[in-house]
Amino acid sequence: MNNNTTFTLTQEEKNQLKELAKLSLDEAVLHDKRIQTDTGKLSPKLSKHLGAFVTLKENGQLRGCIGRFEPDQPLYEIVIDMAISASRYDNRFTPVTPNELKNIDIEISVLTPRKKVDSVDNVVVGRDGIYISYGGRNGTYLPQVATDMGWNAEQFVYSCCAQKAGIPPQHCKDAELYVYEAIVF
Repeated sequence: MNNNTTFTLTQEEKNQLKELAKLSLDEAVLHDKRIQTDTGKLSPKLSKHLGAFVTLKENGQLRGCIGRFEPDQPLYEIVIDMAISASRYDNRFTPVTPNELKNIDIEISVLTPRKKVDSVDNVVVGRDGIYISYGGRNGTYLPQVATDMGWNAEQFVYSCCAQKAGIPPQHCKDAELYVYEAIVF
């Protein structure tokens, strides 16, 4: 087992990432700027190259969610960038306004590397997030989507395929299916 599958975060490390996301969101919305980070105060684990999603909820309703799988930057940088992107560039929503900030809750999902699986039978609801790809189209659902929606594995995969990725239903069984885990806080 490699280090990525056993990666954990302490409560203090989670708090550091949440604080970075909140500061980033506020600075971007209020001042149209990106925060500067004093990396000397951060846990060394937050410099690991891991993917992450930042989800914004306003009064419990989804307000933005953007993430990156490919860990081409340190985790803390990904969280900063995704907090800003979720507030501005999720094309399902208008950009977050200053008046909304007080009602925004931030959820961070730190991702383990994806693993290809052969069948929906290999998807564990509540543990696995999924990534589906077929014919240049792709989509993903974080692990919590299936449990939030009350879906079984087949419903989870089919919805991601047809609704999120826009893959024609007759091709869902031919799509490549990957799973990953997330540390959600």
